[in-house]
Amino acid sequence: MYSMKKYFTKGMLTLFVSIFLITSCKKEQSKDSQLQQPTEETMLAEAQQLVTEKLAAVANFEKEYGSIMEESVAARTNKNVLQVLQHPSIFKTFLAAVAKADLTSTLSASTLDATVFAPTDFAFSKLPAPFNNAVNIAGITDPDSIYALRNMILYHLLGAEKLRQQFVLGRSSAITLKPEEGQNDNLVYTSNSFGLLLLNGKSLVLCSNLKASNAVIHVVDDVLLPPAETIAQVLMTYPEYSSLNAALIQTGLFGAFTGPGNFTLFAPTNTAFSKLPAPFNNAAGIEAITDSAQLAALANILQYHISESRYFAWDLGHYKAIATMAPAPKNSITGIMGLNKGWVKGNRNAFFAKIAPANIFTCNGVMHVIDQVLKQ
Repeated sequence: MYSMKKYFTKGMLTLFVSIFLITSCKKEQSKDSQLQQPTEETMLAEAQQLVTEKLAAVANFEKEYGSIMEESVAARTNKNVLQVLQHPSIFKTFLAAVAKADLTSTLSASTLDATVFAPTDFAFSKLPAPFNNAVNIAGITDPDSIYALRNMILYHLLGAEKLRQQFVLGRSSAITLKPEEGQNDNLVYTSNSFGLLLLNGKSLVLCSNLKASNAVIHVVDDVLLPPAETIAQVLMTYPEYSSLNAALIQTGLFGAFTGPGNFTLFAPTNTAFSKLPAPFNNAAGIEAITDSAQLAALANILQYHISESRYFAWDLGHYKAIATMAPAPKNSITGIMGLNKGWVKGNRNAFFAKIAPANIFTCNGVMHVIDQVLKQ
């Protein structure tokens, strides 16, 4: 386990939070793995219910806060971002973070011309201390923590105004005002589908197009955190991916996940690999393979788990075909959307593989852990 000091060195807040979220999801995965395989009808119903719930969350937010936030356009357009966010009082943590990060003059400048994704106080409460509320943030003195906080806030800003209706349908990305310190760590990814807008596969836009004099504001329900690791680094960190790691190294595919890219990796666990025949069923067997035909077969299996485009779980839709790196023509897998989970199926799989955890967000893609090896 890393020391707490390392977590809060420059840009490393994300690493702590990502490990925290992955660990939480793995506990849920262990519990869920004991449940019976759901039917496709059940999975589809769950996916549709999720959309209904998120639409209701947006409607409820607008119902609760709309009358306060929808003051006259004239009144709001005479106020800068920080002044608009003073009311209602659900952005105290965000405002405290702006002040602590010495960004008050930036966000109050008349020349700002930005899009601001503003997390609510409840969104911040999901983070570890001292980033979880206004009081704790105001008490931060560590320079590295302040630097991480500054990058976090800048990651919520786009360098031009963008209204809700200007986000393209489907998947897209936008450059934030965060300085680029690693590959893709200054990009925010959007999923615009089912009448909802999600950021980085998770954070839901609750209220949009709040116009200030120097920016447009979209309220979000999760704090956006820039990625800090590559897919390769994630694979090397956790022993439950040792079979997959060995297979990628043996076939020469591991290197792709160390450099730039926008991949989606559906990552079978060691338990998933154990269901395959030897020598493909564990890391030791895979590492011992020398036969060229077996290596070619293994490479084909792995390519069927990799897309060269970034898909968060929300992007999997209802039976969406996801093209993989495997040889055509039968190189697509079928997805069913979720949020912190989802489902995916190969052409020859009898059942959908469950994704849990989903949306492991990295600099060069997104990784979804699955409980089966996909079969082309």
